[in-house]
Amino acid sequence: MLKKGVFIFLTVLSLSACSKYQKALKATDKSFKVQVADSLIAAEKYSKAINLLEQVVTQYRGTDSAAVVTLAYADALYNDGRYPESGYQYETFRKSYVTDEKREYATYMIGKSLYEMAPIYSKDQEPTQRALAKFQDYINIYPNGAYLSEANALVNEMQYRLDKKAYEIAKNYHKRAPFSRGGYTAAIASFENFIIDHPGSEFQDDAQFYMLDSQYEYAIKSFSYLIPERIKVAKEYYDTFVARFPDSEYREQAEQLLQKINDYNNLQEQ
Repeated sequence: MLKKGVFIFLTVLSLSACSKYQKALKATDKSFKVQVADSLIAAEKYSKAINLLEQVVTQYRGTDSAAVVTLAYADALYNDGRYPESGYQYETFRKSYVTDEKREYATYMIGKSLYEMAPIYSKDQEPTQRALAKFQDYINIYPNGAYLSEANALVNEMQYRLDKKAYEIAKNYHKRAPFSRGGYTAAIASFENFIIDHPGSEFQDDAQFYMLDSQYEYAIKSFSYLIPERIKVAKEYYDTFVARFPDSEYREQAEQLLQKINDYNNLQEQ
């Protein structure tokens, strides 16, 4: 009987809430719509809250409650997973309410909305780059901000995605190099660009080693009269690699390449 009574109570409560929502949808009193929207947000029924808030958000412009309603609308959109729209509304808030105490929060949430849209590293990273730019705006404007640690953590995560994407592109050139005309030069150029463009990446030693490996293969597979100069460049890449990463996981493989380089040079001297 107790379970049945609880079930009936919850059913009645749900029907009551639904009835209140339907009444708010048709109401002309904007404050009533906001009141019901607030209760729906508290119950995590964001989609219904959005339906009510979008009816009144423009009506509140120019009033004392405009900022609160606009931010509630943006938050509801974000929590409902509608990130392009939430980002737009947070940006609207940031531009419209420059002295509001919640402006810092809105600035942070612009980046957070874009972050949620950003894909895994193997996909197109344009949304990631946009999110990084917005978080950098936040960090520059609020160097001691309340969300600084979260922003920095997300920046690091997204920078890793960009590094990983760029490195995998270069590595793919290396993988395909034996089977394509100009493959090794494309791989070398790609690794070189990665090293320059991603100076703080954890893939720096990977890129430096595979640039060495690509240069060695490029040299040894060249016409005989071109090998000496290209082998010389490979030796220079080796020197740079061991100077920068003496304890790299690729050190043993690099030493094997050095031995091959030395073997070639010794033969030339005989």
